[in-house]
Amino acid sequence: MLATIGIVLVIYFASMLAIGWMGRKHSETFDSYLRMGKSGGIILLAGGYIGAHIGNGFVVGGASDGAAIGLAGGVYGIACAVSCLMVAFCLNDFIYKHDYLTLSDFYRERYNSQIPGVIFDLSQSLSVIGVFGGQIMAGKALFEALGFSGTLGAVTIVVVVLLYSQMSGLWGAYATSVVQTIIITVGLVLTTFVLFRNGAYGFLKDAVANGTASPTSLNFKGMDFEALVFMTVPLMLGQVTNQNNFLRITSAKSARVSKMACIVAFVVMAPLALMPAFIGSYGAAAYGASGSSAFFTVILNELSPVVAALIIAAALAAVMSTIDGGLIMLSAILVRDIWTIVLNKKASEKQLKTFSNVVNVVASGIALVLALTFNSMLNLFSNCYAFLAAACFVPFVGGALWKRGTTKGAVASSLVGMVIVVAIWFGLKVPMAGVFPIIPAAITYVVVSLMTSDKPAVKE
Repeated sequence: MLATIGIVLVIYFASMLAIGWMGRKHSETFDSYLRMGKSGGIILLAGGYIGAHIGNGFVVGGASDGAAIGLAGGVYGIACAVSCLMVAFCLNDFIYKHDYLTLSDFYRERYNSQIPGVIFDLSQSLSVIGVFGGQIMAGKALFEALGFSGTLGAVTIVVVVLLYSQMSGLWGAYATSVVQTIIITVGLVLTTFVLFRNGAYGFLKDAVANGTASPTSLNFKGMDFEALVFMTVPLMLGQVTNQNNFLRITSAKSARVSKMACIVAFVVMAPLALMPAFIGSYGAAAYGASGSSAFFTVILNELSPVVAALIIAAALAAVMSTIDGGLIMLSAILVRDIWTIVLNKKASEKQLKTFSNVVNVVASGIALVLALTFNSMLNLFSNCYAFLAAACFVPFVGGALWKRGTTKGAVASSLVGMVIVVAIWFGLKVPMAGVFPIIPAAITYVVVSLMTSDKPAVKE
């Protein structure tokens, strides 16, 4: 079986590199590298949306939580799907109309200052690197489950993604995401079908009745309200200021195209979210599986070698489809926003591409270190989204809805939100920790704005 899996993985990695090579013409300039010359269609953009969300927090993390708490392990994936609808109906037209390539574009226009944008860029970068680390953790777990070196597997994933994303930019990230989405979808559906055909549902139902499986194995009662809030709300709020959404929307042929892509992403992801949770729940009952190994334990024991190899390729696809778009996002916020707009407005195309490569290599290296030292994927993801929401949500929403908001209010709000999140990481006890920092951040925004007199430029 291992030989079959190894061959499939080599073919898969080579295919991703081939797609990146074919898309070289789509990254000839730095702007086309970032948004494909505004040529994105529904399928390409939907692949980008799904690929960004359906990483291994969705697949392996969902199975891990499924093993622990039953079908409630799919809550994270469902929240990812719903967030696409939120982007479609709350953000899409606003971003496309104003042609905001990054959230910093909005901040600079709204607050007539570079400072709020720089805060966003830095906080977004830290969050993205953390999410990268979580994805690489899943890839590491996969290789370890197969008996290979987890460290070698993690390094291989990073190197392959770096190569194809740097060759073809956003087009390559989205094109590979379409392929990866197909693999993931087929893999999850096929696995779930095989388990049902083999009697997994009946086995679980009997195990619950006999007391040999958790009573929450086949229901959503395994997650209490506070855990539900922590798992979903930071992700939902974080999507409002997620740089990937700005890139996807502004790279579309039209606002309608980008909106339809969001809706397609929701339709695909919503039903898929329950499948990893079911797989993990079954793995716990049938094999005593737990944690990141739950998904792979079921795959290796229930499926034929060829099918198992394809599913494992799907798991790798989930890892890589999240990382590749994120690398482009880092280029947008660090190279374009900070390097070219704040520090070096006369940078040449060669300098931009070189600096972009350096940024992505360094970020990937840091994420790799996190992956080799951290333990919980979904905990890392939730903390990253909580940090991003605390830093950026209030200045964005407040600035869009309240003309009285000021630059000092935006900066103070971000700083208060970030400090509270970090304090929570170090042991501060607060109710609804994933959401709570938003409240003092919002209060700070209002109070400081009312106390200061700067009048930012507002675009009507």
